This record gives sequence, structure tokens and C-alpha cells, in this order.
Amino acid sequence: MGYKKQNERGVALVMALIALLIVTSIGLSMMYMSDTETSINSNYRDEQTAYYASKAGLEEVRDRMRPSATNTINATPGTSLLPTTLPGTTVNGVLYITNPLGGETVAPWLTTNAYFDDQICKQVSCGGSNQLPTLSGWYRTSTASATYATSPVLPYKWVRITLKTDGAASGWSGATQNFMYVDGKSANTNYNVCWNGTNEVAQAAACASPKLPVYLMTALAVTPTGTRRMLQYELTQDALQLQFPSALTLDGSNASLSTVTGPNSNNFVMNGTDTAGCGGAAAAATVDSIGVTNTPDVATVTSGIPSNRDSNYTGITGGTHTLPDVYNIASTLPSNMQSVSALNALLLTIKNNADQTYNSNQNNLANPGTAAAPQTIYINGDYSPNGNVTGYGILVVTGTFSPGGNVGWNGIVLVIGKGNMVGNGGGNNSYNGAVIVAKTVDASGNPLATLGAANFDFSGGGGNGINYSSGCINQASALSDYRTVATRELAY
Repeated sequence: MGYKKQNERGVALVMALIALLIVTSIGLSMMYMSDTETSINSNYRDEQTAYYASKAGLEEVRDRMRPSATNTINATPGTSLLPTTLPGTTVNGVLYITNPLGGETVAPWLTTNAYFDDQICKQVSCGGSNQLPTLSGWYRTSTASATYATSPVLPYKWVRITLKTDGAASGWSGATQNFMYVDGKSANTNYNVCWNGTNEVAQAAACASPKLPVYLMTALAVTPTGTRRMLQYELTQDALQLQFPSALTLDGSNASLSTVTGPNSNNFVMNGTDTAGCGGAAAAATVDSIGVTNTPDVATVTSGIPSNRDSNYTGITGGTHTLPDVYNIASTLPSNMQSVSALNALLLTIKNNADQTYNSNQNNLANPGTAAAPQTIYINGDYSPNGNVTGYGILVVTGTFSPGGNVGWNGIVLVIGKGNMVGNGGGNNSYNGAVIVAKTVDASGNPLATLGAANFDFSGGGGNGINYSSGCINQASALSDYRTVATRELAY
């Protein structure tokens, strides 16, 4: 028995060593797994950084497409950088916005550049080459704006803008390109793609109003560790398509008995003849001075105009259009102004595109816009400017609009909600563009079933009249943002 016990000596050491080996293996495995998880998280974070950097580039440039944006790329006609021709067919069909960091060179149009655009020829016919033909001026360039910079600066490298063609939004499966034609016709690859207000359509001719062009915007982002992500937007302008059949429109229905009280001042006029303004020439047809939507309103409105000032309300002449020119324009009133629901939808579109939104009563605004940078201003309440005030762009007032003194506006004024404009004039300012007044809510702010009685009351001396101006209307109508129709990620 003693001999057997002596042979069992050392077993505990062996078992301890085996247990230590097992524990060490488990520990090493956990360390390896932890390191793997750290790498996975790091890679994921890097991919997300690249993704959102690419998206940030798209959003910066989308915002800069607004004419009123800081460092806009869509300034007045003649200086806009936005492509107006199809890529590869003529000069200036491509715009690159570059964002070099740390002194690097970002030149996506060069095959030798680290950030070469190898996707453009998958969207546009490059004639068998890997880039567009060597055509003098086939692209324009601009740089990222410091206004949109973050800290640290997001590492997107470039954003490219082109007009969309019928076969431009193509996909790839391995080495096979799968075209996605808007009209389903491969023969129309180079057709223009336009937005008709509801969906995209392809046509041989360039897009013209009311159809608007669709832009392809592509962005590449590369992180310091080399992670790449490329995103693409399809954009079109959310155009307001505003048309006015009169310099002042009192919008109502069902014998609303819209009213006007005009001042005795001989300097106060309402003129429906197109007046040059806001960079636009006087090229549009003459409209009525005051437009109403019910025949009984013609007499009601006319009775509010001083009889010795009838000749100050001019517009269309001849036939049933007499001085003062107050006329039933119901048959020419656009559909987006014919009902409470239509006007509310119009206001929502404007509000979504507003540069300034206020949910309380306002007096004088800090920034009513300038000739170079008109604004879209939405005031959910009363607005009571006073003194020397000149605004530019679109003004929406859902409460009472009560200007006093030398107040004027160049663009579009929509007093829609309470439908009440009460002014006290003075000086020589004026409203150039168009004004519409419509009552869509009751005294408690609840929506009406049908449009109520619009009220326009103006007193005092001086000017402050309303001159129809298609130039100012067109400038204001173009202030809406470019919205995203589609978005996708591209395999770089």
C-alpha cells in the first residue's frame, strides 16, 4: 500500500498545469475575440464616418443650390454654375465641388488622381473611354464652403452634379450594367429626364416649365484609413408654380363679399401692367388690378374705392374691364388657390422651404431679405412692420398683416389665414410682384369649409401701392429648395 501511494505523487501538479493551460487558452481566445470586436467596431465606425461624410457633402451642395444660400452655386442667370446641358454632349455639362484636406489634390476628372471619378462613365456614355471625352470646358469646378464646415471637417472629397438622362441611374451586378430607363426604352438613353410635379418623365427636348430638370448629385468620401463610400441623390426643385391673375387677389368663394377700402392719396395705385423688377424685364401680359372670385364681389370692392381715384386702379382694358379695374378672375385662378385645402397645401410647401419661420406675432424683422439674397419668410401670426422697411422674396402672414409707414415688398405677399391686410401708408414705397388675401380660418383659428371674406383696408397718404411684376414673382417662386426624389449608394 505504501508503494502505491508513492507512485501517485505529482498528479496534482499535472492537473494544475492542465487547468492552467485551459485557462490560458480561454484567456487568449477572449483577448483575440476582444481584439476582433475592437477591429470590427473600428471598421464599422470608419464606414459610418465615410457614409455620413458623403451624405454631408450631398446636403451641403443641395443647400447651396438655393439662390439665396450663402456661397450659392445657383446665382442669377448667367452666373449659375449648375449644368444646363447634358454631360459629355457639350461644354459645362458637369460641375465638381471639391473638398481637399491637408494640402491634398482632389481632381476627379484625372485618371491619375487618387480620387478619380470612375463612376461617371457608368452613367454617361464616354465613347469607350474611362472618362468623358477630352472636350475643352466639359466640366466646371467650385470648392466646399467654409460656412458648412464642421470640426473636424468631414472627409468627403468631391460632389458631382449633372443633369439626369434616361439611362443615367444604372446599377451593376458584377461586370454587367443593368440600365434603369425612366421610360423603359433603351433607344432613349440620352433623353432628358424631367419632373412633371408627380413623377419623372423622359423627353428628347430640354426640360421647360412647368416641367423641371432632374439633377444627379454624386458624392465620394474617403477616410484617413482609406474607407470609401459613394452616395447619390436625384434632385428636383419643389417649384411653387405660382401664378397671379391680378396685382391684388381677394380670394373667396360662395359670395364671400371680399372688401377693399382704398386710400384717398393720389399716389396710391394698383397697376396690373407688368413692371420690371427683381432682375426681370416687363415681358408678361397685363393682368387685372384687383381680382375677386365672385361677381357680387366686384360691386362690393368697387364701392370701397374713392370715386375720384378710379383711374388709379388700372390693368386689362376693354370689354367688361372698366375703371376701376376690378374683375372676376375665378376662371383664371390657379388650382392651388381655389380652396381652403389647396391654399393650406401651398402654405405647407412654403413653410417647409422657409428661410425664416416664426410662430408668434412679429414687428420689424431683422432680415426681410435683400435684392441679392431674397428670403422666404413664414409668420404664423400677425405681422406689423413700421417705418422704412423693404422686403424681398416670399412673405406669408397667417394673421393680420398691418404695415405702417414706408413699407414695401418685392416679390410675393400671401396673407392667408385670417385673410386681413390693414395698412397705413406713407412715403413712396410699394409692393412689386403680387399680393393675395384669403380667409381660411375662423376667429378661433379653425379651418373653414370654404373660403371666407377677405379684407383689404388701406388708409393714409403716400404711395404703398401694388404693381404687378412678373420678374419679382419669378424670383420669389424660384426660392424653394431642391428636394430629394431618390437616393442610393454606389459600389465604388
